[in-house]
Amino acid sequence: MSDAPMRSKEDILALVREVENEAAGGAEALFMAAMLARSPLPYDFALSLDGTLHNPSLINPAAAFFAATATIDPLVTRDLIKADVDSQAFQLHEDVREALLASLDPEEEAEWAGRAIYGLNLVLPDAEPQNWPTVHWLMPHVHATSELVERLGVQTAAANRVLHQAGFSLYHQHRYREAADLLDQALAVDVALKGNKHPDICSDLEGLGTVLWAGNDLERAEAVFAGCYKLQLEIFTEDNPMQAPILNSLAVVRQSMGKLEEAEATFKECLRVLTQAHGEGHPAIASCLGNMALLYEALGRNDEALRLAERSLEINRAIYGDVHPEVAADLNTIALLCDGLGDLEKAEQAFRESLDVRRKAYGEDHPETAQSLCNLALCLDNAGRTDEAAEWYEQGLAAYEKSLGPGHPLMESALDNYLVLLEKTGTRPRSDRMRALAEAKLRAIVERAE
Repeated sequence: MSDAPMRSKEDILALVREVENEAAGGAEALFMAAMLARSPLPYDFALSLDGTLHNPSLINPAAAFFAATATIDPLVTRDLIKADVDSQAFQLHEDVREALLASLDPEEEAEWAGRAIYGLNLVLPDAEPQNWPTVHWLMPHVHATSELVERLGVQTAAANRVLHQAGFSLYHQHRYREAADLLDQALAVDVALKGNKHPDICSDLEGLGTVLWAGNDLERAEAVFAGCYKLQLEIFTEDNPMQAPILNSLAVVRQSMGKLEEAEATFKECLRVLTQAHGEGHPAIASCLGNMALLYEALGRNDEALRLAERSLEINRAIYGDVHPEVAADLNTIALLCDGLGDLEKAEQAFRESLDVRRKAYGEDHPETAQSLCNLALCLDNAGRTDEAAEWYEQGLAAYEKSLGPGHPLMESALDNYLVLLEKTGTRPRSDRMRALAEAKLRAIVERAE
């Protein structure tokens, strides 16, 4: 539908006053929408008035339909909005937006900004991967919220939630830089609301650190986790087990940065806190031991690493049974360590056990299963069993491609190892798809070299 013909500001405001007399909520919806992006909003937004305890659509969809009709129809009949009945969405005409914004003084603008963000908060779903289509549709309004927070200083619980949930929605989409920007802003709003020594600030810092870590911004991730731990020491009881996840994350980040001695000291402090709180057999202790095993491998202390990994496996099996992702991860670590120690027979056995668990836990076409297939292939290649290795590589690469799509970064290492095996043996891939994958990889290598 094309935009309405341009009208004078006075004519538009006269129509808005008519709406105020007929359906006050409709006029409020206009001013709220004017503060956000030039993008459609759901009908539910028009029902999300500041001070309303619940959005009617969350209580009774039938009541919501009649409420939306009563709110939206007066706006449609006066041509103040474009409405799409099928998608239950509406959008202001641009001349209406301009007239409404021009009518506001700074105090009114700030008030309507807060109310608009309140309404957006009620229609923005939680940061769950399955909610991404809705969040993506509303993302222009999230960015408008970010701008209002910055420009007008809107520091409300609603603004915090919008930025926080949208940030983690982006995190689930692997858009880490954008996610971190929103979470930085959410943190600043939370500090303004609660002060900088509140338990919620610890949670905010942990979330931000996790996103920075995932985005490989290790320097900032370390600073954020360290800041979180320092704050925990100030506001929590001594040796509080809530400190352990932060210490564990901080240690892993430090290891990734090559700060191996600092990482070891941090892991040991994490273990001390966990053992004091839970005894010897807690899953968090298994997680810490598994991570320490990888650190000791990096330090060349493979025998110690293997003992820690085997203890982690013992704890996880006692808690979860034989078929669990944590058990598979421990078996994979043990296999890698045995491979590094030259015990290829034990490594193969552990790789096969890990693969069996992941097949049962995840199915055939899953990245974790694909990793186990390719790890087993590498182990067999190291043992000189190249024909078997090629077969497992092809299964693993097919599983990677089916679960992640072609050319995903997670399959790069396995594909490189597969090409080395092909070159070493002078054989060709068994399937047309594997030939296509290998040829595409080789072309990319040649193009980078040119």
